[in-house]
Amino acid sequence: MRERQQKIVEYINKVGIASFADLAQLYGVSPFTIRRDIDYLAQSRLLSKIKGGAQRIETSSQFREARLPNRMRINLNQKERIAEKALELIQSGDTIFLDGSSTIACLARLLAQNSRDITVVTNSVLITLELSEASHIRLIGLGGVYDPETFSFVGFDIGEDAGSIYIEKAFFSCTGLIPEEGTFENAAFNRNTKRLIAQRANQVYLLLDSSKVGQRALNRVLNINEINVLITEKPFSPDEQAVLTDNHVEVHVTK
Repeated sequence: MRERQQKIVEYINKVGIASFADLAQLYGVSPFTIRRDIDYLAQSRLLSKIKGGAQRIETSSQFREARLPNRMRINLNQKERIAEKALELIQSGDTIFLDGSSTIACLARLLAQNSRDITVVTNSVLITLELSEASHIRLIGLGGVYDPETFSFVGFDIGEDAGSIYIEKAFFSCTGLIPEEGTFENAAFNRNTKRLIAQRANQVYLLLDSSKVGQRALNRVLNINEINVLITEKPFSPDEQAVLTDNHVEVHVTK
């Protein structure tokens, strides 16, 4: 996905709807180029193509995950800054869990480049590939059935596998966060994995960019009081911060 296409997605998500002509003028390209961009983004399920323009996905299709390679490119700078902050909280000797989200993939990439000796437990194919050549990391995979939407293994024997493992720090992201309610996910099978790991973990870390705050998805996953540390790139509103403080959530905002 090109930088212009990423900006189109961010703009449409902000304003809701825009015409081909407006988008062409905004980004200084021809209407033909914009139509081609919209065709690609609609096929990737990142927005909806309508007659004369494009709009934010507002129907039930918004609950279907965009393919992970596309999601990796959205808000990448914010995700990388969040991952850098999370890296500071991981020490040599830690046993951690990493979920298969795009933000956590940024963290895995940093861990692979770092020299700290740690144990990583994951159910994600993407995370496994990121860490596969890191000789200083002991990598443990949780089994199950492969879910192509999340590039992860879910279900079946995961309860038995996870029950024998002690997780010091679990690092999650999410599709959406409502401070008064908790985290939300689109993938139903991944919900069960995250809930189980959160119960096994000593500390739960939530990494998310601010675009996910105030968003809901199909499945509610973690209650807000189940999160110990939250890392994002933008301060919360006073009301949101008050809810987090009341629930003893430690908030880190990147610079």
